[in-house]
Amino acid sequence: MPRRSLWPVVSLALLPALAVYTLALAWGEAAGLQPQLVVRDLALTTASPPGMGVIATLGYLLWVATAAITLFTACARLGGVRGRERQLLISGGVFSLLLAGDDLFQLHIRHINEGLLYGLYAVAALVLVVWFHAEIRRLDLTGFSLAVGLLGASVLIDLLPVLIPIPEPTVSLLEDGLQFLGIACWLAFWWRAAAGAVGRPRRGLC
Repeated sequence: MPRRSLWPVVSLALLPALAVYTLALAWGEAAGLQPQLVVRDLALTTASPPGMGVIATLGYLLWVATAAITLFTACARLGGVRGRERQLLISGGVFSLLLAGDDLFQLHIRHINEGLLYGLYAVAALVLVVWFHAEIRRLDLTGFSLAVGLLGASVLIDLLPVLIPIPEPTVSLLEDGLQFLGIACWLAFWWRAAAGAVGRPRRGLC
């Protein structure tokens, strides 16, 4: 059995994980949190009942799954993925990571102006469409349009109370529901795009 160097594991996994762990603890201390509140599961800390926040949690997982699929396919160059298709997958993966971070840490609500951040996302999506239009159209234009349409609709729903007096629970159900459906379609598009880039059939998800 060939001997393998320990350094790749240390440099690619152990050191980055240790850095994240240390930064998280420092961030929590700066916010006045006890260390155990930073490292423990939120559901255990708050003693919340099963099911609370499940859709939001699944949304984070779908964003991260999208990033994992696209970035792995692009960086591993599976099936000889290269050129503009590789650039498309990397762009989609990085964009998905940014959206996952925003959702997870609620950047658009707690840290960055919501209108500014949504505007930046819209510009990024437009650049993605214009720059990679041929590739998106060939891979699955309908799926991409559905995902972007649902995600865009969730943003518009969020702005409705400014124009129309709608109860907050109704707005939340519509906004979060459309967002979750949009994330699912977003994952489906990039899953199929990754499969298409390596030359596999795209009739289904697999």
